[in-house]
Amino acid sequence: MKDLVSIMTLKQLSRISGFSVSTVSKALNNKLDISSDTRKLIKDIAKANNYRPNTYAVGLRKKKTQAVAVIIPQVNNSLYSWFLFNLEKLAYSNGYKIVLFQSLESPSKEKECIENSNDGSVDGVILLSKTEPLIENYNHPIEFIKITENQSQEQLEKYCINSFNALLKNIA
Repeated sequence: MKDLVSIMTLKQLSRISGFSVSTVSKALNNKLDISSDTRKLIKDIAKANNYRPNTYAVGLRKKKTQAVAVIIPQVNNSLYSWFLFNLEKLAYSNGYKIVLFQSLESPSKEKECIENSNDGSVDGVILLSKTEPLIENYNHPIEFIKITENQSQEQLEKYCINSFNALLKNIA
């Protein structure tokens, strides 16, 4: 079994390089007030230590996470897993990642999932449900897809594409 790679933080990179956290951050973000020699040195150290920016911290700072919450009734239903599969492909091709919630077909659980995704960790929500939720004081756009008893995969795919595109327009 391979060893897990430890995650290098900006603070650790600062200690290793001998520069302040602010200088390291500016160098990694190509700020012009940092000399090219310092930028190169810090970037070389970062590369040697497999430094990767914390995408959640960057997203919170920029107020854009490139993540979408998807709430589905349950993952072990073939129609919902098919929907999730297609939505994830669509999200990925647009530079987004999916944060998955299961509502277990419970309106109160749907509301809880929506509330849990209201913490700045996602840019918007796509909710797949049989009942339209009561949404109050939510910071991001929500696209609702109503599930019907005799819905085909083709209909769901169309709703998936339309909802994701509408969400992207509302996020921008």
